[in-house]
This record gives sequence, structure tokens and C-alpha cells, in this order.
Amino acid sequence: MFQVKRHETLYSRTSRYLVMGLHDEGCFGKVAKCFDLDMAMMVAIKFQREKENGLFQQELAMLEAVRVLDSDKKNIVRFIEHFRFQDLHCLVFEMLDRSLFHQMVQRECMPLSLSEIRPLTHQLLVTLEALKSIGIIHTDIKLDNIMLVNHKDQPFKIKLIDFGLALPVSQVKVGMYMQNLKYRAPEVTLGLPLSEAVDMWGVGCIMTSLYFGTSLFPWDCAYNWIKTMVRLLGQPEDHLLAAGIYSYKYFIFDQDTGWRLRTPKEYEQATGARPNVSEKYGRDLENAIKNFPEKENKLEHKDRMAFLDLLKCCLHFDAKRRISPSEALKQSYLTMVHMVDELETSSYANTALELMTVSPLDNLDELLVDTVPNDDRAIKESDCIYDYPNISNSDIPINDNSLDPLVKSNSHDGVEDTSLPITSMNADDAKTCPDPGFQRIRKLFRRVMERGVSIFKG
Repeated sequence: MFQVKRHETLYSRTSRYLVMGLHDEGCFGKVAKCFDLDMAMMVAIKFQREKENGLFQQELAMLEAVRVLDSDKKNIVRFIEHFRFQDLHCLVFEMLDRSLFHQMVQRECMPLSLSEIRPLTHQLLVTLEALKSIGIIHTDIKLDNIMLVNHKDQPFKIKLIDFGLALPVSQVKVGMYMQNLKYRAPEVTLGLPLSEAVDMWGVGCIMTSLYFGTSLFPWDCAYNWIKTMVRLLGQPEDHLLAAGIYSYKYFIFDQDTGWRLRTPKEYEQATGARPNVSEKYGRDLENAIKNFPEKENKLEHKDRMAFLDLLKCCLHFDAKRRISPSEALKQSYLTMVHMVDELETSSYANTALELMTVSPLDNLDELLVDTVPNDDRAIKESDCIYDYPNISNSDIPINDNSLDPLVKSNSHDGVEDTSLPITSMNADDAKTCPDPGFQRIRKLFRRVMERGVSIFKG
């Protein structure tokens, strides 16, 4: 029986915490909503039993490791302290609002628009870029672990939580199982070398969940999961299947025809498990994105194609060729270079720009003069947009119809929202760009970022 009771006071070395109520319960402990009597603020306290000491010590080590990062700039839950209460380990965190999973449930799983998905994706990539810089793999990227900071005042501001399954990249080994099946990278299932790339696969799954309002991949059956991936993305290359220590569970190698997916009957004969097979979406990922939904305007179509290109880069079967967080942040779906020419005339472009103010661009100058590598992971973009004669330094007009993710709506019905334009160019081109236009667009972005997200308040 759980020992912590409502209105009980817990004592650490530095603070007193009044338990306001049990807030949530996960697989590895309970979370209570508490009031810090000394600091006069709400906090969340996660409890783990003594018998789970190994899990607690692992999570504590990861929380201490990520403390070197700026929790606000890198969108990571702020870890405050840990202490013991009876036979419970207690981890104290800043109080956040609700998870993206609960938010989607409240919306009755209505899809988000491309303009709403963009700032969420951008912030998550900033987080993963920071974690990669210190050699940490989260391994549990899912909607449940992405928290809204304040869904009313900052409806798209998020932070990543739950480092209970996080690992240093130096500790991962071939054959380790990790990740919820919905978000599991193919290298985990096939038994291939593991790296930070498993988290980038998770980003792709998050993007599709928000876009469709449901998971792109099934989670009730490993065979159905593999079969769906093959249908949507194509079969993994032969060298990957040959190297995977678990490949033979799902695929068969024939000397004459090569590798092929087992039939449901062959899978049942090999494993003893009867698979559940379904075909929820189209024959491939591109058609699934293009055909859902059908209505769109011209700019939304460009945005959708940019979204699709980034998604393909995140969901690459080969982990070595999968896009990295830093590379993904330079892709046109996030920089919105494809919308720059439409900024003054399109409400879609303006809405997207407004929504992106929740994710400050600290490296704005770098993005403005950087170029995206034109390799098999990157999408091809225009080298440089030289001038913006119609853009003034005045504030961007505010759309009175502010977007609240609590409001249920069909986000893909062709109704215009907006998107942020940040140009992509190489250093040599930047030197030859006409200075007035280049400076105008830079000032424009800075002004928008300074305004913050006050549009959403009230």
C-alpha cells in the first residue's frame, strides 16, 4: 500500500513539501502534486520504493548528468533535489502542466496542424541535440513524456521528462530492448547497433502521431509493426537484415530470391505467436501523408511536402543514415524558407510565424547564413533568397483567431494557419546578398522573437 497521503508534509534537507494529491502513476513509481512551503511554489515529486533502488540510482545519475544543460533553453524538466521518505526514494521536479498524450486525448485525438506540430518538433530536436552533446540517449521518447509547460499561456511550450530509462551512449549494446513498441526504432527490433539515432526515430513517430491523431505504427504485435513499416517505408536493405541478430524472427533469407518478410503463418510457426495484421494507412508513407487529408491550399501543400521530407529523414531504416538533431533543425519544414515569399500576403505563413515564437532561436544568425548539406539525408532547398523589398520593420499583424490546442478542430481542412520563414544559405552567398533586404529579414525575426507568445494569453 502506498504510504504517502494527501495533506502530509514531507521533509528534505532544504525544504518542506505539502502533499496536495497524487497526480499520476507510471510503470516505475507514483507522482504527487506538492507545495513547497519554503519556496512557495508547486512541485512534482516522483516516488520509488526501496526495492527499486537500481532504477532510482540509474535515473538519479541521468538527472545529475543533464543538470549541466539549461533546462529552460533545452526544454528539459528542471530537477530540484532528491531525498528519502520512509522506504521511498523521492525526486523533486518543477511542476509542469500535462503531457501531449493527455492533451491529444482531451482533443479526442483530433490531428494538429502542420503549424502546430512545427514548434513542438523544433523544441524536441533542440532537446535531443543537447542530450547528444553530452552523450545521453533518452530511449523513451513518446507523447506521455513530453509535457506542456502551461497549456493556457504557452500552449506549445514543452519540456521532456522521465529519464528513468535514459542511458549513456557508451553503455548501449547490440540486442538491448528499449522503447515502447509504438516508438521503437528498427535497429532495436532487428538487433543492430544502437545509438542516439533511436531517439530520432521517436521524433518521427511523434510527428506522425500528432499529424494523424493516432500512431502510424501498431503496438499490439511486433510482426504487425514490422509488416506495417515495410509497407510504408519499404524493406530494410539486405546488409541490415544480414547484420541483425533478431532478423530471422521476421524475415527469411533465400539463396535465390534474397531476403523477404515472413508470412503471418510462417511467423506463427517460427514464434508460436499468432500475429494481428491490419492495413490502416496507404501503401507507402508518402501517399499516407499526401492523402490525409485531401483539402489544402498551395502553401500548405509546400509545407506538407517539407514535413514529409523531414519525416522521411527521421524514419530512415538505417540508423547511420538517419538525420541527426542538428541536421534536422536546418530542414525547411523548421526553417520555413519555403514560406518567406508568402509572409506579407499569407495568413498561413503569419500564423506559423506566430506559433514559432514559443521556441526561441538562439542561433538565428547561424541559421540565416548556414546551408543544409545536399546529401541523401537532406532536402534540397534554394541556396539564398537575396532580397525582401516588401518586408518592413513593423510588427507582423496579429491574427485574432489564436490557436488553442484545447479547442477541437479539424486542423488539416485547408483553413490557413501560418509558418515561420528563416532563410538557408551558404557563407559565400551571404557575403554577396544585398545588405538592406538581408538586414530587414533579420530584424523582422528578432522583433517577432522579442514579442514572445503574448498573443495566446487571456
